[in-house]
Parts: sequence; C-alpha cells; structure tokens
Amino acid sequence: MTLLRILALLLVALASTAGAQAQKYPDRLVRIVVPYPAGGGSDTMARLVAQRLTEMWGQPVIVENKPGASGNIGLEGVARSAGDGYTLVLMPSNHSINPPLFGNLPFDPIKDFTPIVAVGSSPVFVAVNSSVPIRTVGELIAKLRASPGSLSYASCGNGTPQHLAGELMKATARIDMTHIPYKGCSVAIPDLLSGQVQVGFSTVANFNPHIKSGKLTGLAVTSKTRSALAPDIPTVAESGLAGYDVDVWFGLLGPAKMPPAVVEKINRDVNTILANRDIRDKLLQQYYEPMGGTPEQFANLIQTDLVRWGSLIRAVGIKVD
Repeated sequence: MTLLRILALLLVALASTAGAQAQKYPDRLVRIVVPYPAGGGSDTMARLVAQRLTEMWGQPVIVENKPGASGNIGLEGVARSAGDGYTLVLMPSNHSINPPLFGNLPFDPIKDFTPIVAVGSSPVFVAVNSSVPIRTVGELIAKLRASPGSLSYASCGNGTPQHLAGELMKATARIDMTHIPYKGCSVAIPDLLSGQVQVGFSTVANFNPHIKSGKLTGLAVTSKTRSALAPDIPTVAESGLAGYDVDVWFGLLGPAKMPPAVVEKINRDVNTILANRDIRDKLLQQYYEPMGGTPEQFANLIQTDLVRWGSLIRAVGIKVD
C-alpha cells in the first residue's frame, strides 16, 4: 500500500469519526458558563439559547453563572475544560478588551478558545442632559473644541465598552472631555439626570426610557449602522466621525481544539434559533439585537476588536479600578 493511499484512508477515517461525533453530539448535559452575575446581557442571551437548544437536542443545556474579575475567572475555567463541546461560554466583547486591559491573564483569548457564533449586540447611546444646549454629535464636538474639558462624561466603569466608546470619540474627534467612571451602567443615570455629569455613554436599555421622557437627549448610537431599537437616532459615523464603530457584542465560545463538526452543529442550531421570530422579538424587547453568522466571522470580530482596543488602551493608558 502506497503512502498516499495510507494518508487518504486516514483522512477518510478522521472525517468519518468527526461526522460520528457530530451525529451523536450531545449525548449528555451541556453547560453554558456566564462569567457574570445573573440578569445581565450574557445571562439573558445564554438562558434564551439554552432553553431552545434543550428543546432541539433533547439533552439538558444549563447556564452556570461564575462571576469575578470582569469575566476572567469564568473564562479561565472554560479555557481549562475539555474541548468536546460540553462546556461553552457566553461572553461579551470584554473578551477582546480584558487581555490588553489586565495583561498577563492565565489564558490566551485566541489560542485557548474556539469561536462558535456571535449571538447578539447591545448598541451604545451617546446622550446629554436635556438642559445642555447640544442636539448633535457635531455640536458636542464643536463645543469641546471651543472649550476643551468643559464637559464631563459618564461611563459604566473604567475599561468598559462604554468607557472605550468615549475615549475613541475623544481620540477620533481630537477633543477633551473628562471621564467620570461609575460602578455599573445604571448607577450613572441619577447624576446624568441631575446634570452633575453632562454627557453619557451607556446602553439603549438604560437611556431609552429617559430619552423618550425628554430628560435626556439622544445624540447618536455608536454602532456602524442605525439601531432597530432607535431608528430615528443617527450613528456617530453619520454625524461626522467617519469610521467610528463601537458595539457591545455577545458570543458563544468553547475551549480550544473543539471538533469542527461539533462547532458547525452548534453554530447551525444557534443560527436557527436566532432566525426564529419569537426569539428575535424577545431579544429586541430586552434591547438586544440578534446577530448570528459563521464561526469565521465571529473569530474575525474578536481579533479585530482585540487589535483596536489594545491600541486604544495602550495609547490612552486606561487602567482597571
């Protein structure tokens, strides 16, 4: 038997084994780790997905909350798990922010994980207290160029996507604005409503009710395209900062070296779930936009954000609390 024939037989055997793995997967309980407390975006999406996968697979898919260190504790546990598809993690875009922010993490965000599918996103709003005579991002930039540092902006905390959205605007527009970090998105709202802080970067869920009531003025969404949750509000890019794009995404990953056939199955089934009108409506009702796509697209999103946020964090000198 020639060497080429032996290699061909080995490839056929490997393909057959991978196919068999996908056909019988899952044959026992699957865990989706959420490295944050219950009630947040990752938790909400994980529970919706877990419920539907349980119905599709006929096997229990459970959510385990393992909070701590901005998600790093839960991520480390998943990175050390077997790459068989029975331990997954639903992680927000902090997956690409934490490595340059913390440095020397006990895992590699690329090498130690298998991207499976982007599940959803949460647009960020730029808003001002309604008493501030600013109605567009262009007016905000003009004000800060005329009076550098005259306004302060609130974020959900140092190193959060909302903080990075503010710093990216400052760097892109070449303006100066004082950052006021809060211990979470919701706790910043009272100071913004009272006018102690003039500008805010936060989620649609936090700002939308106050924009509708007239207490806040929504200037723009930070995402690449307008949000279905607030279609009348322009993007920052539309408002004059070409190329500006910040989205808080949430995605499903597994440990490294997962069988490709298993990754393909999970990806296909989650995309099927996200295409369901009922699921899409539930996500939109909770201020999240469904995503989906291929593992390759999700991997590219992680890598792209890792590079750009790393560059911004180092350039600005952002530190965690």
